[in-house]
Amino acid sequence: MTYFKSSAPTRIDLAGGTLDIWPLHLFFDNPPTLNAAIDLYAKVEIITRKDKKIFLTSHDLGLSEEFSSLDALPDNHALELVVRTLKFYAPKSGLEILTNCQAPQGSGIGGSSALNVALNGALNRLTGRRYGRSEMIKIAMNIETQVIKVPAGCQDYFPAMHGGVRKVAPGVQNVETEKFPINLPELTRHFILCYTGKPRNSGINNWEITKKAIDGNRAVIRNLKLIRDCAIEMEQVLSRGQIESIARVFAREWKVRKKLAPNISTPQMDQLIRSAMRKGAMAGKVCGAGGGGCIAFIVPPAKKQSIIEELTSNGGQVLPFHFVSRGLRH
Repeated sequence: MTYFKSSAPTRIDLAGGTLDIWPLHLFFDNPPTLNAAIDLYAKVEIITRKDKKIFLTSHDLGLSEEFSSLDALPDNHALELVVRTLKFYAPKSGLEILTNCQAPQGSGIGGSSALNVALNGALNRLTGRRYGRSEMIKIAMNIETQVIKVPAGCQDYFPAMHGGVRKVAPGVQNVETEKFPINLPELTRHFILCYTGKPRNSGINNWEITKKAIDGNRAVIRNLKLIRDCAIEMEQVLSRGQIESIARVFAREWKVRKKLAPNISTPQMDQLIRSAMRKGAMAGKVCGAGGGGCIAFIVPPAKKQSIIEELTSNGGQVLPFHFVSRGLRH
């Protein structure tokens, strides 16, 4: 019996999301997407077996299932991401795979991508494939595309794989990435992450937006250009290490995203953002595709506790976290 474990961080998206999807980035001069890894981890444990049986357990989803062998794994399954990744790596022995994601389900902070990266890391090591980190990102992204059945954006895999406050810049030839020298404890002091509950539906259907952009929808193209401009400015702010200036761009991108997809924010989220702003928050933005999930707030450190209390009293669940420089560990 051999034991493997791995973990990867989730992320808060800062600017440029949606434009990390192929081929959208090509239409807007390949703008960067900016994000930051946080210490809400996706974790994987793998135990080899002497027989061919496969045991899958997801602690966070409360699912557990047993299969007689790798060949018995179905294509469609509640744990399809795990199943497809397992089939790709095709281990020779039976396995027990236990997964757990500290990010709440549907929180919009890249939990599935972090789990995908952690699982690739563990299975890559177990099977001796020796894929590099760039190769594992490509494998993870392509498998997630098979699961969600529309093109997956690339941004979420980079903070999970590499950690830190990061630029992800897809280009004509490949995807470039760069870590910014930001003071992470100071950045943490300026942020609050508030969970509102499992989303009923995704506020931004990225594939619908992609199709509208391809079809020449003027309103969509105009808003995507504004998101591109916010991303470029956010990159400049981060490259200078100007934490106080992040809020201005963060707030402006949020206004554009609400125009791009009004359903990105629920009435509960609007109420939480209004109450936090009244207490002195500098900016708030729904994480990921929205429709529920998490809101990230940028706040003056001196007002952080009072804003946390306000959010809690209005039904929000504040998630303690820190920004982290580490990525995948396996």
